[in-house]
Amino acid sequence: MARNDIPNGWDKIRQNVQETERLMGQKQYNQSMIKAKQTVEYMVKLQCEQAGIMEGSMDSMIHELYNNGWISKSTAEHYLQIYDIGTKAAKNGDNGAYNANQAYHVLSQEIYSFADNGKAPHGRRPAGSRPQQSRNRSAGSRQSGSGMQPADLLKFVVPIVLVIILIVLIRVLTPKKPATEETSAPVITTETAETTAPETEPESTASGSSYKTTTTLNVRKEPSTDADRIGKLDPGASVEYLRDHDDTWAVIKYNGQEAYVAKEFLTAE
Repeated sequence: MARNDIPNGWDKIRQNVQETERLMGQKQYNQSMIKAKQTVEYMVKLQCEQAGIMEGSMDSMIHELYNNGWISKSTAEHYLQIYDIGTKAAKNGDNGAYNANQAYHVLSQEIYSFADNGKAPHGRRPAGSRPQQSRNRSAGSRQSGSGMQPADLLKFVVPIVLVIILIVLIRVLTPKKPATEETSAPVITTETAETTAPETEPESTASGSSYKTTTTLNVRKEPSTDADRIGKLDPGASVEYLRDHDDTWAVIKYNGQEAYVAKEFLTAE
């Protein structure tokens, strides 16, 4: 598959993500995790065809993409996480909302990154190489002598427009949730746990203790999911905890300033 064929793959990727979200909304968590896995498999194969990497096991293809500089370490870890969750769902019949939410949340991040260069999220270019599309553009410019042609401009704009449309659709179709939820998935299992079994509620954090994140966690400027996001913490990241803001938000030290994160995704180290 040529690099310029990537926009065509967005139709299938968009459909898969919408189907994953629909299954989440219907509480078909097992099928949602399997669909997220299938989406990652398709994205990895697209990039392997671009990079000239021979098809093999999903694990080996993801590592080859990372080792050859086509994807970042974070993206490789996310791909493996989604693939592992989907595999367990298919083999063991896992139908847990938490794992389904994790897979959907990470997939949502990576599909936006996937469109950054029409190839790979935050990828590192192989040393001394230039993307094939750039070489094609340069050759076309030399032949025509008139710079970027309308056809080349369309190839650059179309993927961006598709991503914007996808983001708008996801935001429109996703039901509004109370401010206590930090993640973007329609269903969160912690709501049920808090209602039916108070003893399982997250323990209040204590000032001066050490904490780490249990999932990828957005860092907000204000204690609201509508507030600006000023950063992101990876799973297992250490957090400089300052104090509780309320039952939902915790105040942390982030890049020398106070910021807010969802307290339910912090755990004592």
